[in-house]
Amino acid sequence: MIGDFDQARRAAIDGILLPYQRRWVRDRSSIKVMEKSRRIGISWAEAGDDALYAASEAGSDVWYIGYNKDMAREFIEDAAAWARHYQLAASALDEVVIDDERTDILAFRIRFPRSRHRVTSLSSRPTNLRGKQGRAVIDEAAFHDDLPGLLKAALAFLVWGGDVRIISTHFGEANEFNSICQDVRAGRKNYSLHRVDFDQALDDGLCRRIFQVLGRAWSPEAEARWREEIVDFYGQDADEELFCIPSQGSGVFLTRALIETCLSRSLPVIRLSQPSSFALESDRRRESLVGDWCRETLDPLLEGLDPARRTFFGEDFGRTGDLTVIVPLAERQNGT
Repeated sequence: MIGDFDQARRAAIDGILLPYQRRWVRDRSSIKVMEKSRRIGISWAEAGDDALYAASEAGSDVWYIGYNKDMAREFIEDAAAWARHYQLAASALDEVVIDDERTDILAFRIRFPRSRHRVTSLSSRPTNLRGKQGRAVIDEAAFHDDLPGLLKAALAFLVWGGDVRIISTHFGEANEFNSICQDVRAGRKNYSLHRVDFDQALDDGLCRRIFQVLGRAWSPEAEARWREEIVDFYGQDADEELFCIPSQGSGVFLTRALIETCLSRSLPVIRLSQPSSFALESDRRRESLVGDWCRETLDPLLEGLDPARRTFFGEDFGRTGDLTVIVPLAERQNGT
C-alpha cells in the first residue's frame, strides 16, 4: 500500500496540480500555514493530499475543521473524488453526529478499509480535539471564533507524529491569523509559511486552468480582461480577498502588514554606502565614484530588463537619518 501511496502522490503532483498547489502538497512540515487569495484551489489540493494520507497505512486520520456545513460537505466530497481518481478503496460518504462537550456537531466522513483510517470533515469547531490524533486541517482559520483555542488543541496532534495545516484568506489586520503569519515571518514561530495571492496564482496558470474547465479560449488579452473583471467585482475588498493584504482600521496609511507583503528574500538588494567624509568631497569626485559604481554594479542588472515591458522607478529620498531607497519595477503581462 505504501508503494501505491507514493505512486499516486507523484501522479497528483506532476499531472494535475498547479505549481503553487504542488509546492503546498510537497511541503511535509509538521505545521504549515497558507496565506491565500480566495478560490485558487488550495483546499481542493489539500483534500487530495489528505485522501492519500488517510489511505496509506503509514498515514493516519484526518480532521478537517471548517466553519459551516457547506464547507465541510464540499471538502469531504473533494476528498472522495480524489480517492476515486487514485482508485483507492473508500467508503461512501457518511453523515454522522459527533457528541461534543457543548453541542452535537454534524460531520461528514469517508473511511479507507485497507488502512483503517478516515477523513472526517466537521461543520463547526469542536470545543476540543483532545483524544484525537493524525492531521488537523483548519480551513479559513481567520473566520473561526476562537482560533487560539482551536490551535492549542490541534497542536497536541504533534505529540504522536501528527501535523497541522492552517489555511485562510485574511479577515482584518488585528485577526489572530494575521498575527500568526507575522510571527512566522519574524522567526518567532517555526512554522512553514506559504503565500499565494491572485496574481501569483495567475502566473502559475490558474486562469488557463479555469478557462480549460469552462471550455473558454485562453489568450493573454482574455486573461487580462478576466482579471480586471474579478478585481472590479471585489472592489475595495480586493486587497484582502485577492491579494493577501489584511484590512486595517488604525488609520495608518502604510501598515506593517502591507509593507511585509511586499518583502521577499528572493529580491536582490544592492547597497552603496559611503563614510560621512564623502559629503565633503567635490561634486566631480562624488559623481565619478558613484558613476563607476553604477556602471560596474547596476548596468549588468539593467541590461536584463525586458525592453518590451514598461518599467517604473520609485524613490524614497533620505533627507536626514534614513537611507535613500530606490525601487525599479517592471509591468507584467496581466497589467500588474
